[in-house]
Amino acid sequence: VVYCQYWPILILWHCSVVKLMVSDCLLCDVYLRFMLFLNFQLTKFLDTSGNSLNYRRYAEVLFDILFAGGMLAPGGSIVSDGDPDKPVKATLCVFQTQADSGKMREFGQVFDYLLRRYKYLQVPFVEDLEKILKFLKGFSEEERDRLAMATGILIGMGLVQATSLNHLFSEHLVKEGLALQFITKVFLSYINMKDVNSLAAALRKGGISGKLMDVLPSTRRTQEHFETHFRGAGLGGLVDMYRNHQAAGNKKIVESQLTELVSSDADVAEIKAMCLDLQKKHDLQDTDILLLIWKVLMTSVEWSKKEDIIADQALKHINKNATLLSAFSGQPRAELSLMVKIQEYCYEHVNFMKIFHRMIMLLYKTDVLQESAILQWHKSGHSSKGKSVFLDQLKPMIDWLENAEEESSEEDDEEED
Repeated sequence: VVYCQYWPILILWHCSVVKLMVSDCLLCDVYLRFMLFLNFQLTKFLDTSGNSLNYRRYAEVLFDILFAGGMLAPGGSIVSDGDPDKPVKATLCVFQTQADSGKMREFGQVFDYLLRRYKYLQVPFVEDLEKILKFLKGFSEEERDRLAMATGILIGMGLVQATSLNHLFSEHLVKEGLALQFITKVFLSYINMKDVNSLAAALRKGGISGKLMDVLPSTRRTQEHFETHFRGAGLGGLVDMYRNHQAAGNKKIVESQLTELVSSDADVAEIKAMCLDLQKKHDLQDTDILLLIWKVLMTSVEWSKKEDIIADQALKHINKNATLLSAFSGQPRAELSLMVKIQEYCYEHVNFMKIFHRMIMLLYKTDVLQESAILQWHKSGHSSKGKSVFLDQLKPMIDWLENAEEESSEEDDEEED
């Protein structure tokens, strides 16, 4: 009983760690009795022992024990002094905890309480986990699975950041597929307590959302293998997140190159050719390219602050680049998206609000927008931003288009008769 206060180091590791001398009989007795303790008792033990032990000095050993059950040697093996009669591996640790999310969360609470109680242990805790991740090859498959489950839970609890997963991208772990297996189970453990949107946010914060492809062995590092693996593991949401992240990155690249070309006063034909090449290279849709062109065109001009001048300036600029815009329109979705983007642009730049209808009419006359897209925008496809103002502005054009459509329908009926 007297030696119970030294449990975090003494019982989970041999007495030489803290330079205490106890008999093998006492050590064994306390060790066996401790196996009956529950996790909250371990938490209490660690809390009270911290008052007498210098956790700063033994932090690495302590966390080695709580994760792996003993002091880890380089490579991941448990250090032993060679005496088979002395227990050197604890039963109460992550590696020995039942592979159940509920049980593992309970053990996670031990870490949570310990780190809140002794804040100076937060950095050593993260450092020890990152060290252990480098030793994956030295653990059994069962131990890796339990460590992955615990890691996902610890990230979900906010005790460690996803940044620590960067250590899984080591060549030896990636090459043998260990990194892919491990990180998959980390993600499954995480979304078991949260959701894929939260996981996406954690990965972005950790700076690894754009590196996920690199966790696949080089011979399988393709989009097809990536999607097959993670969708097969039940992580379809993660695949969608990664595709969105890739698309966002590709759009930034295209926008940067497009801005540079427009700023250099390149002719429309040259810009169009470059956009087509970039679209194919980065696997972007017509809608993506069309909206990027609009954004770059409207940010490349220094607009006048006078409404009468800005109207003429904007219409001339749009008319000049209508051929470029029309190269990527033609699809209802792309045209409707462009109309919404123009609506929002005019709403956010008040000097353009009064010429929205003139811009739309010009784009209609230059075959950038088709009748169907304009009518769909008016019916239900518009944005809520400035809705009443822009609907009123476009009402005469809508009436004209609808009447023209009815007349055309009547003429077709007469021809059939």
